[in-house]
Amino acid sequence: MDILLIMAVVHLLIVTVGYVVNRFLRLPWMFTVVVSGMVFSALGLFSEVRASTNFQFLAQMGMLFFLFTIGIDLDLSRIREVGSQIVVGNILMTLTEGICLGLFFYLVLPSFVNGSFWVALLAGLAFGTVGEVVLVAILQEFGLEKTRFGQLALGIGVFDDVFELLVLAIIVALPAFVNQDGAGDPWRTSIAIPLTLGGVIGATWLLARLGRFIRPALEGIKNDHAVIPPLIFLILFSFTYFSSRGYEGVGLVGAIFSGIGVVKILPPKLMMKYKRPVFFVGKVFLGPFFFLSLGGGMSFESLLTYPLLVLAIMAICLATRMAVSYALFHRLLGKRPSLAMGVGLTSKFSTSIISENLLLSAGLIAQPLYSAMMAAFILLKPVIVGVFSRELAISRDVLAEEAGARPTQTAPVSIADASAE
Repeated sequence: MDILLIMAVVHLLIVTVGYVVNRFLRLPWMFTVVVSGMVFSALGLFSEVRASTNFQFLAQMGMLFFLFTIGIDLDLSRIREVGSQIVVGNILMTLTEGICLGLFFYLVLPSFVNGSFWVALLAGLAFGTVGEVVLVAILQEFGLEKTRFGQLALGIGVFDDVFELLVLAIIVALPAFVNQDGAGDPWRTSIAIPLTLGGVIGATWLLARLGRFIRPALEGIKNDHAVIPPLIFLILFSFTYFSSRGYEGVGLVGAIFSGIGVVKILPPKLMMKYKRPVFFVGKVFLGPFFFLSLGGGMSFESLLTYPLLVLAIMAICLATRMAVSYALFHRLLGKRPSLAMGVGLTSKFSTSIISENLLLSAGLIAQPLYSAMMAAFILLKPVIVGVFSRELAISRDVLAEEAGARPTQTAPVSIADASAE
């Protein structure tokens, strides 16, 4: 029953500390849970509960549902519509930031990445992906989401989902080759992983094709609550189970594609009806277990020992994003707005956190590096929100006039409510 106590404490922190942090720093509630996990670990609180199989199972389910909701929100049609500027901008920004971080990890902290350049590079690339939900909230607040600036920023964030999937797929496969945990046969594993990924993609494509026939049938069901929720969970658990049979880590990628598959077969009206309850289960009920486990992997002692490491990671991220954004877009948007876009596109905390956690769990990166990256995730958020909002307030009229319309007053959007991160 101690697991109920820890969840009562965590939710008490969310409705008190989490609310205050969101109200004044505009940080989503999950940051409060991550920090709570670090504090609990440092003080030795609830250590037996957090080490129990029940807690670990619920944390695993929280991670799967987190990835599942990412798949539901992944709009492939929008990705297909992105322009060349968005594609080039995203690739250059992500690669530049990832390579710079990777070189920093490898050259300055080789022991933290097992002396491997490829591990350092993957850690950098995973950290370099974009979480666009905060951008949506801020751009909507200033009425700029439909301007050229807003569409360019959001397009880069949306296309970045491709990078997130690619990096996550590589990271889940990496331990099989580094540690040779594929039943002692890395060659068999090297064949099983791409075949499993291909099967997941093929199953998603098949669901999309079958959706043409399934949607009309589902729309005609009167007692839909007896069919739709079990169908949603059937797809999630089936994708996760069968994809993990080829190689355990691929089940995480399967969870994302299960979300895509659900969207492809459910009618839009039913999808909107059941999306909120699914997100409630995934984020409000199971989410705290997952984010608490992420914080438990952080070391407060490491942060005190390597405080400059956190600042270095933050500085590299901001500097590279702003430099590439300025080089690509200063003529299109203007000097100041292009720099502001670079700041906004430094927003993170999506599949990045899972990728870094997997690297830590596999023993490929050291705890001090993981702790520093998680701290950078958290500390970057208020910096980005503050600077990005301030710059948009200054450039608001100019950006709106370039789109051919004055900005409209909109109610502030709660990042905590909107955030899928």
